[in-house]
Amino acid sequence: MLRVLCFVLFSSSLAANEVKNEIDKVLYGYTSLSESRAILEKLEQGMPYKNGLDDARVMAFKCWFSDVTTSIGLLHYNAFLNNAKPIIHSSSSETLKQDLTACEAFQEYNQGNYQFAATLLTPITQNSANTQNPEELNAIATANTVLNRIYLALGNYEDAFYAAQKAYQLFEKSGNSYEQALALKEIADIHIALYNFDLAIEQLQRSATELAKFNKQEHYKVIDQLAFAHEKSGNFPKAIELYQSIKKDVRSYESDNGYAYVLIKLAELYTELDQLNAAKSYLTAVDKLKINDSWITTLLTMTQAQWNLKSNNLNAALTLFNMLQTEQNSWPVSFKERYLNFASLVAEATNDSSLHINAQQQLITIVKQKQKDIANNALISARLNFNFEQQKREITRLEQASALQKELLTVAEDKAFWQRLTLIIASVCLSLFAIYTFKQVRQKKYYEILALKDELTGIANRRAIINLKRKVMQKNQHNSQVSSLISIDIDHFKAVNDQYGHDIGDELIISVVNTIVSTVRCSDMVGRVGGEEFLIVLENQTLDNAKEIAWRIRHSIAEKQHTSLRVNATVSIGVIEISQQETAEQAAKRVDLNLYKAKENGRNRVVV
Repeated sequence: MLRVLCFVLFSSSLAANEVKNEIDKVLYGYTSLSESRAILEKLEQGMPYKNGLDDARVMAFKCWFSDVTTSIGLLHYNAFLNNAKPIIHSSSSETLKQDLTACEAFQEYNQGNYQFAATLLTPITQNSANTQNPEELNAIATANTVLNRIYLALGNYEDAFYAAQKAYQLFEKSGNSYEQALALKEIADIHIALYNFDLAIEQLQRSATELAKFNKQEHYKVIDQLAFAHEKSGNFPKAIELYQSIKKDVRSYESDNGYAYVLIKLAELYTELDQLNAAKSYLTAVDKLKINDSWITTLLTMTQAQWNLKSNNLNAALTLFNMLQTEQNSWPVSFKERYLNFASLVAEATNDSSLHINAQQQLITIVKQKQKDIANNALISARLNFNFEQQKREITRLEQASALQKELLTVAEDKAFWQRLTLIIASVCLSLFAIYTFKQVRQKKYYEILALKDELTGIANRRAIINLKRKVMQKNQHNSQVSSLISIDIDHFKAVNDQYGHDIGDELIISVVNTIVSTVRCSDMVGRVGGEEFLIVLENQTLDNAKEIAWRIRHSIAEKQHTSLRVNATVSIGVIEISQQETAEQAAKRVDLNLYKAKENGRNRVVV
């Protein structure tokens, strides 16, 4: 509250030419939500400003605070839009027009009007973004962020990934490290949608580290998502640790609804771990809060039902279960899957074969949809390469088992005893098949990812980096983009092996790779093509940018001491810009030729 008061007092003497600075405090992540609203309120009180551009800035800024989730909020928003558009258009600022359009698309997305929202964004997102102006770059990046959410809602994961990646790159170019960190969260959301929780955790950890420098609210929201990813990956203790770490901040900034959510998640996880006393303490704490959000109430009912069932309070569990049955249509898939698994447990506890069969059939439908989503929308990335043939076969067997169960239910009443026995056996088999399918897919995915990684360094291996190079070149030809290649070779590596042994040689390779990876962007692709030779694919990077990156890599490696023996090392580097007319093989020969020139000219140099 004190920080909000300070913002209000400071803004009360706001001069017209300071409007942009005040808005930038919000856009660059230095204010909480309440502080941002206080700034908006003071900016509105200062209108009209002498400079009409400031009025337009305030209106474009205000749009993002609109609430279209209620009928009254939607009326206010439409009235605001009718007022804001003439002010912003009269300012002649293309950036502010783009910003308002992006916000308008965001509000359409919030209302579920995905296609219309995407149409609004098309003129902005197709901008080549050759500008160096941070405001213009931020506007285009924001439009791509909204587009990413639209594609994600539509299940178009590939386009969602590229929109989020473009947003990240543009925020990086504009110097907006706050929004850049939030873009990592958007990318992680796509990985979660594709059930690739390891990659999601990696992105969210990076995002959380960056956001720790900014406002606490966005930081704990990312930690919340990170806890969810750990939970989905089966690491319940880590999820509990993360939820515990944000409890205090959530209590400080959120209403009872927001705080109840964290307590309910902790109760749910402790229940899963059979730590029922710990779970009960959090459920008791929730009972003392004032909850008026229907979704939070549903989460609480489900968690209480699960706790009661595990505590052998079957009647209480059934009462809560019956309350949940009327709400299923509005649930997200992940929660419906949780409910159906719970329904199966209730069916076993009550010997209700019909309920068990119905729950299992719906779970099969969800598994099939998951398979379809991933198979049809997998990201074009060597790190996400799924194999679904085994899963298809297992699902077919599950369906056959389920159909058999359904047919058995029609058997005459005089065979009821054998019918029930058969159903129980079939149900057990069905559950075992489901567990087997899940483990089989996870195992295949794990080994396929390993097959694309270099065993020593963990970066892409020769096959993966060459495939990525071809895909980038195909995109260049399709989109008329410019990309570059960097080929790197460790100088005198054989001498290091001969003098110190292969273990130190391996240490040197690992140290050089770590230096390279820490120097390039996260979107640049690094691979090992030979013993001491590496290739970097710089998508959407000109020759000048690639040359600068190559010089940074050469300098970073040369000035560092490597391995446990503190060995000095240098590298020779060849750089090219990929021509749209050449093949992948021709590009490889050109960059290798420049690498050989670097070595022939004395090593420890870059040849372009």
